[in-house]
Amino acid sequence: MSSSGVLLLALALPAQAPDAPTAPSQAANSPPASAAPTRLLQESVVGYAAKIAASARFVSGRTLDSVWAEELSPSRPLERMIRPLLRLEVDEARRTVTARLGEATATAVATSNLGCVLAPTANDVEALRARAAPGLADLRPPPQEADWPTGERIPAELPAGVDRTALRAAVDTAFVEPADRPPVVTRAVVVVHRRRIVAERYGTGVHAHMPLPGWSMSKTLVHALLGVRVQQGELDPTAPLPVPAWRSADDGRERIRLHDLLAMRGGLAWREDYDDPQSDALRMLFRTGDAAQVYANQPLEAAPGARFVYSSGATNLLCLVLRRSFADDRDYWAFPSTQLFARLGMRTAMLEADASGTFVGSSFGFASARDWARLGLLYADDGQADGVPILPPGWVAAARRSASGGDGRFGLHLWLDEDPDGDGPARREWPDLPPDVFHMDGHEGQYVVVVPSRQLVLVRLGCTKNGGFDLRGLVRKVLAALPD
Repeated sequence: MSSSGVLLLALALPAQAPDAPTAPSQAANSPPASAAPTRLLQESVVGYAAKIAASARFVSGRTLDSVWAEELSPSRPLERMIRPLLRLEVDEARRTVTARLGEATATAVATSNLGCVLAPTANDVEALRARAAPGLADLRPPPQEADWPTGERIPAELPAGVDRTALRAAVDTAFVEPADRPPVVTRAVVVVHRRRIVAERYGTGVHAHMPLPGWSMSKTLVHALLGVRVQQGELDPTAPLPVPAWRSADDGRERIRLHDLLAMRGGLAWREDYDDPQSDALRMLFRTGDAAQVYANQPLEAAPGARFVYSSGATNLLCLVLRRSFADDRDYWAFPSTQLFARLGMRTAMLEADASGTFVGSSFGFASARDWARLGLLYADDGQADGVPILPPGWVAAARRSASGGDGRFGLHLWLDEDPDGDGPARREWPDLPPDVFHMDGHEGQYVVVVPSRQLVLVRLGCTKNGGFDLRGLVRKVLAALPD
């Protein structure tokens, strides 16, 4: 059936039989074959809408109107058909958002200090609201009276050689809305040169301390957290992964190691598709309460390490591996803030968990643009912060190498721009940029670009539908304004 046909069914038919449960976690129940595509589509739509709106409202502090205007703004004919039928209900007192489409319903709830999560059933809302990591009640203390990155003070003078006028013009181009294409909706740009913020600009309703979604940039956060745990001696990257079903199955999955998942070479079947409601990615993020298990339960399709398949499921399984290195969930939930964010000065950062309590590190990391820049600086400085090692020796260097047999585009939870076979710059995606460039990349145009040889970290956050933001052009213009 075409996607148009699925959508028309979604508008015309109920999401499920009258007596069927409405919980997202129970979406795996088998409806009649003719209704299955309809039900999955509706549940994906309401799950996405509730979760995104709740995090925007209760994590970022944005208005619901901005969510309608940006994330939920239709950019394709199918979305324009669905938009008038979608309903959002915000309960400020209970800190919940409920989305409805036809008879499909999903509710996302803001937890005490661990972000927002889809509630599997209405009975789970209160328990999830009470979930908290000890000592993290105040995630946004006042900025320190110190220069960035230790504090938040930005000196007025620029380093020698910076062309202030050209740099301002370069940043301004990121906010220009094209007349002949869909809006790019840039929310923030921060430029760091020689460990100093030399330019920044924010869109309407956005400020320097607003936590904003990184989407798949969150994967690099997970890479860093795993590195911290390895540095602590609490995680052995060469050991079998703590997935009991794999060990007992003896079907090849027991051979998967940490490096395989970081390189997206686990070998498990996976469909990272956000248009097909039957895809593994949509089921994992918006129709289940246990994201890691969706990937863990997939069958093996290739030998571990043999084939690259981009998979958000691999990252979420890594979040479960991280969780199982702790004896107490409260220590696990506090770990990102106490052992990474606080050490880097990332005072607005947050990694949200699913209903089972495991971080959804594939997609649900939030931080201000300045704090995303601090993460970029950690990788630009080879895993150190102010000369203090945060990550193990070689952890960043390994992430910046593409796996054997790769195409030079992906390392370990980082995007690269290598020429894998030595044939020259024509093989590189960005041949006019320095060859050591690497970046984090998230849905709808979230980027942290690092060029170590030029001491550059550049952050761009926004809500650009269907691509269309000229990241390469922005980097090129910014580099032209900086000294060599």
